[in-house]
Amino acid sequence: MSKYFSLQRFLRLFVKHTAEHYRTYIMSTAVLVGVLFFGGGFIFVLMPQPPDAGFQNACFVMLMLLSGAIFTSTIFSDFGEKNKAAAAIILPATSFEKFLTGWLYSYVIFMLTYTAVFFIALYGLSSLRSWGDQTFIISGLGKEVVVTALVLYSFLHAIALLGAIGFKRLHFIKTAFLFFLAYAIMMLSSRLLLGQITGAKLVHFDIPFEGLSVVVDGNYYVIESPTPQAAVILVSTVVSFLLWTSAYYKLKEQQV
Repeated sequence: MSKYFSLQRFLRLFVKHTAEHYRTYIMSTAVLVGVLFFGGGFIFVLMPQPPDAGFQNACFVMLMLLSGAIFTSTIFSDFGEKNKAAAAIILPATSFEKFLTGWLYSYVIFMLTYTAVFFIALYGLSSLRSWGDQTFIISGLGKEVVVTALVLYSFLHAIALLGAIGFKRLHFIKTAFLFFLAYAIMMLSSRLLLGQITGAKLVHFDIPFEGLSVVVDGNYYVIESPTPQAAVILVSTVVSFLLWTSAYYKLKEQQV
């Protein structure tokens, strides 16, 4: 059998993980359904007109990021619990197989489940009320929305997964705190660095690689990347893979 990966061994591990955690996952799905129905119902009652495609897509992405980050932060909780850590560490499977199991559940299976639940809830909410002669139309996910969702979720998933393995308790809180702290430091340092490089007054500063606006001698200039979206997607994807790799090696350290 391979030293790093065996399909037969991985499938046994996947089945074992499913058998031990399926009740928790079903309860988590039920909570997600409740949040979507009750929260969505409240929003539907208050909205004076049917939610348009932009609002539906924004809700889809934002709720996916939040619920996915929370779920991912618990995926390796066994390694942080004293009564389960030993069994999880000495389980006869490689670090890669354990990491892949958690990755599949928190990334692939979560995204498929979330998407199905979101649109089922949206379909159910569509019959909650009417807006007179205005028709509520369920919007599909366009290519741009799918790409945005995948890029953002991959990035946050990698961070949450690294925090889930690195912290033994309060995974989500600690990971979120460090994330926002690091983001604030990055934005501040980037602003100071760009100010020193350009020697101009920064009026507006977008996320890195997007662009910035400056004032020079009373004139307003906008500096943009020729392909801002492509640059953000490329950098985010590379960083996500680096964070996933770091999470894997962090898990591997615990096996030693």
